[in-house]
Amino acid sequence: MRISEIDAELTAANPWWRDPEMWEATDVQLRAARQSSLKYEPRPLRDYTPGGLYILRGPRRVGKSTALKQFIAERLRQGANPRTILHVSVEGRSDQDLVELVRRGSNEWLVGDPGDRLWIIDEITGVRGAWPEQIKRLRDSHASFAADTAVLTGSSSSSFEEARKLLAGRRNAERSDRTLFQMGFVEVTKALGGRIADPPGMRIADFAQGDDVETMVSQYRPWIEDLVAAWDRYLSIGGYPQAVAATIRNPEDPAGDRTLTDALWDVIHGDAFEGSGLTHTQTQAILRSITSSLSSLFSVQAAATDSGLHHSTLKSRLDSLRRAFIAFPVHREQGLAPKERSQSKWYFTDPRLARLASAFGAGAAPGMTALSEQQLAVALLRSLEDESPGAAMRHDRLLYYRSSTGAEIDFVSALFPATCVESKFVDRAWGRAFQTIEASGRPAGVVATRSGLNRHGGGWALPAGLLAFLLAHPQASTGHAELSRKQNA
Repeated sequence: MRISEIDAELTAANPWWRDPEMWEATDVQLRAARQSSLKYEPRPLRDYTPGGLYILRGPRRVGKSTALKQFIAERLRQGANPRTILHVSVEGRSDQDLVELVRRGSNEWLVGDPGDRLWIIDEITGVRGAWPEQIKRLRDSHASFAADTAVLTGSSSSSFEEARKLLAGRRNAERSDRTLFQMGFVEVTKALGGRIADPPGMRIADFAQGDDVETMVSQYRPWIEDLVAAWDRYLSIGGYPQAVAATIRNPEDPAGDRTLTDALWDVIHGDAFEGSGLTHTQTQAILRSITSSLSSLFSVQAAATDSGLHHSTLKSRLDSLRRAFIAFPVHREQGLAPKERSQSKWYFTDPRLARLASAFGAGAAPGMTALSEQQLAVALLRSLEDESPGAAMRHDRLLYYRSSTGAEIDFVSALFPATCVESKFVDRAWGRAFQTIEASGRPAGVVATRSGLNRHGGGWALPAGLLAFLLAHPQASTGHAELSRKQNA
């Protein structure tokens, strides 16, 4: 890039340098957020440490760019010098362009002492070339950039694992890996006017403490009926902010806006599968294969045959979906570690994605039983991400159990070795699930029902909505997101 190109791009991307008082009024993303029927302010960078190097990742269409603009606006309102904040999108740039942007921005545009400055480098996974190595070199050799707070964002996990390894010891912060998911169950429920308490932030490992769990369940019994109904609604709407906003505008149409369906198709076929040469029919066949196996083992060979692809090509396309946070595997466990060369289960990260193939006439929509299991997997993955940052990218923590006789338990983990979770979206008759849990040697287990609640030995049958509520991060309704419904005009 020429110097004039760099200067023009930085000036356009950082309007607060010229007009710190009025830039929010004209910013496209912030204006859209203000005009939306949904007020949603996720704070993925809450409690950040100045001077830290952060990786913020997550799927497209969940509001990462808007959240970053809101973060910048908050810092400016707190008195930060506008010329200490630099934001730039580097998608489609080369790794050398990245270096030149950082050097030019640091030497000519940013002011203030090293360590007081904030860099937000957006969509860095879209950079061509060895960007992790370049960030490492800059962090090692450029004194100002090394001391500043830097946030690297991306909608793909591609290269982030390599970056985490290369940048070890250079991050200068705890919880330097952050993930912004779709809106969670509690966030969606409160956004739609649900009157529920704030979640306690339990972990699945806590369910091995029987008396403590009984006290907790007793405390939240008054909300169970509401949580059961809210879980059903959440499975219909999902957690994309656009879908929630559409439901607020038109409660009689829980499927939401058709434009989101088209946008999600573009995210998959146009972005995740970009350059793959897949036809629309083949992309639909892959989505249909995952949808039809949501609550069972996924056959790569059958999916390859259905989509007319080679086995290795289909595996590569699945990995593309995983890196784009569209779908994820749950591997079979062996000693609470992923078992090599065994069949996995695959889930989507949102109900809208699970229904995408059927929206284009490719197969049937998934049932509520399969969607409940999927969203429990997502709730568990989010909970594990809080305990083990990067778990949502590595997929080595949330696993399934299969005995020598073929009996299965949906979710186990080394982070909750004494318990487990089995999804049974029914109102009664879950006794066999507890037999499998007991036979596995676990002293406690949770069976996620539709509405049934009962204590069974050291375990619990709990409504899936109650379980997801108990596991939600306590800041899902306080510091993490501020949610409110606006009056429709």
